[in-house]
Amino acid sequence: MQQIFGIPISYIVLILEVIVLIVLVVGWTYGARRKDFNLHHKAVYFVVLVHMLTVGVWMIPRALERLSLMLANPIMNWYQIVHDIVGILAIGLGVLLVVIFLARSGMPVKLLKQTRPLMFLTLGTWIIAFVLGVYWFLLAWVLI
Repeated sequence: MQQIFGIPISYIVLILEVIVLIVLVVGWTYGARRKDFNLHHKAVYFVVLVHMLTVGVWMIPRALERLSLMLANPIMNWYQIVHDIVGILAIGLGVLLVVIFLARSGMPVKLLKQTRPLMFLTLGTWIIAFVLGVYWFLLAWVLI
C-alpha cells in the first residue's frame, strides 16, 4: 500500500475529495445562489485544480493498473468502470466551464444562462462519480 507520512494515499485522496465537495457546496451556496460570482469562481477553480491533481496523480494510475482486471470481468467491476467513465466526463465538463469563463471577461448574464444546464450536468456527474468512488474506497480499503 502506497503511503505518504505513514498515511495511505487513498485516504488522503478521499479527504481531498471530501474537501472538494465542501468547497463545491460553499461555492454554490454562498457564491452562485447569492450572486457572489467572484467567490463562486474561486471555489470552482480550486475544485477543478485539486480534482485534476488527485485524478492525475492517483486515480488514473490506479485505473490503468486495474484496467485488464476490470475488462476481464466488467460485471463484477461495474462500479469502477462507471466511476471512471462518469468521472472523466465530470472533469472534462468542469475544465470546459472553467475555460469558458476564463475566456470571457466580466459576467455576462446571457453566458450564465447558456451554461447553467452544463453546470448542473457537471455537478450531477461529479456527485455520481464521488458516490461510486466512496463505494469503491469502502470495498477496496475498509470492508475487505
